[in-house]
Amino acid sequence: MKSITITPLKPGSVRFEEVPAPVPAPGEVLVKLLEAGICRTDVEIFEGLYGEPPAGSASLVLGHEALGRLEDGGLVVPMVRRSCGGCANCLGGSPDMCSTGNFTERGIKGLNGMLCEYIAESPAYLVPIKPEARPYAVLAEPMSVVAKGLRQAGLIQRRLAWEPKKALVLGAGPIGLLAALTLRAQGRETVVVARRPAGSLKAGIAEACGARYVSTAQTPIPDLAAKYGLFDLVFEATGSADAALDCLGAAAINGAVCLTSVTGGSSAKHVDAARLNRELVLGNRAVFGTVNANRVDFENGLAYLERINSLFPGLLQKLFTSRVPLEKAAGVFKDQAEEIKTVVEISRG
Repeated sequence: MKSITITPLKPGSVRFEEVPAPVPAPGEVLVKLLEAGICRTDVEIFEGLYGEPPAGSASLVLGHEALGRLEDGGLVVPMVRRSCGGCANCLGGSPDMCSTGNFTERGIKGLNGMLCEYIAESPAYLVPIKPEARPYAVLAEPMSVVAKGLRQAGLIQRRLAWEPKKALVLGAGPIGLLAALTLRAQGRETVVVARRPAGSLKAGIAEACGARYVSTAQTPIPDLAAKYGLFDLVFEATGSADAALDCLGAAAINGAVCLTSVTGGSSAKHVDAARLNRELVLGNRAVFGTVNANRVDFENGLAYLERINSLFPGLLQKLFTSRVPLEKAAGVFKDQAEEIKTVVEISRG
């Protein structure tokens, strides 16, 4: 079958090639893939920063955001992470919180991904999709990251009486914009901060849902609190280690900061550690990281998408800035800086 494959840790080795079609094992079903999304993780694997092939193979099929169809016609979104099979969290149904690190992830770590025509999968890792969600369902995986971050913020903040009224979203990629759309759908005052100037497509999407858009060219992140006040909830999705650190000072007393960026390389930055520690402690501020998601987050995320689509018609479609056929998908990884979401069209079936 046709696929987009890479040799992990070898920069630029992505290629379009034929690979053997999967044969479902007992208990598995065959999924015909319809669409797949490209995200920053895929680009970083393309750049050779990480990625791990399946055991016994030197190659990895890319892709962890996808929409597929079962043989009975039902639409599904495959989940990304698979259980290690040993820790309490995995055994309890939360492989996203794996304690051993021995999990696998489609298209990322030890398991082939979904930039291909078919996968064989256990129904336990398939989330059903309503037919009417077909136009935006490929966003289910990035939205699951948003849903998990918001769910965890709520769980952590059960330690106090907390009803966040004012939110800050850092980053206007797919996850940042989906977070902003979700927060606005919840009626929360929302400020979105990103590098693109006012008047850009990303700014327009944020403003169309009622958020305020701020370019870091006009207001650097450390100056946000002085200009716009402190925020009950800070949701960081920039991909920048410096931004993740700078945003901590924007949290209000009893506020929560959710960090979603997985940053590679290294960064040296001067920090007033005493002041930062003092403000976090005296302000009861919570800072936590979140990665991946489990079934409840996919389900909650799909409910968020449905509500967003109802409240802000047409905005989700604006996130799809490019569409390419599978045969040409190997050429898109170098040109993602200006994209929001590139969708690879695998099959119209």
